[in-house]
Amino acid sequence: MRRGIALGVCLVGLTGGVARAQDTPLDEPMRLGRGEWHGPYFLLGLGVEGYTGKLAPNLDPGPSYGVVVGYRPNDYLGVELGYSGGTSNLSITGDASFGNPDIVRNGGQAALTLGLTPARIQPYVLGGIGFEQYSVRSGMFFEFINDTGGYAPVGAGVRFKINPHLTAEVRGSYSFLFGQDFSPVPDKGAGEGRYTGLLMLGGSY
Repeated sequence: MRRGIALGVCLVGLTGGVARAQDTPLDEPMRLGRGEWHGPYFLLGLGVEGYTGKLAPNLDPGPSYGVVVGYRPNDYLGVELGYSGGTSNLSITGDASFGNPDIVRNGGQAALTLGLTPARIQPYVLGGIGFEQYSVRSGMFFEFINDTGGYAPVGAGVRFKINPHLTAEVRGSYSFLFGQDFSPVPDKGAGEGRYTGLLMLGGSY
């Protein structure tokens, strides 16, 4: 009887050990150089943004920030919704009597991302469309006014899988502005836009 019980315990331990040996460790894809990027994800970002063309002399580069929630059906394609914001000081005059007016931007965007490799370090490109609001803080100065408008961001980045759930990204983008009525600069055209660079941290599931 005792021998039978001992034999049964040994068999259970043996089969359990075999099953554990056959299980794939959670971090095995990363140890093999793969990232397994599919699934839902979110990102928090902080960086800098500035303007180009005729807008650049009047708007200083300033802080930028954003939140992204997205989903990848596979290791390459991603669909995401995001909030982005930023602040730029108006550099019109050095007269302290005018105070320190600035433009605060808040917007939302939808974008597609395309990964270029399924590796743990994955470069990618993105494109999308967005809508944003500009608000002048400290009053209306030099004909800068509150305004709303659209934009089309395009960009590229590199993402890195720190562990199976934690990711880090460096992302740069350029936004083509559909309108710049918040600024009094005359004869604005296609050369006016906004560049953004963000360091982003987040998770995937």
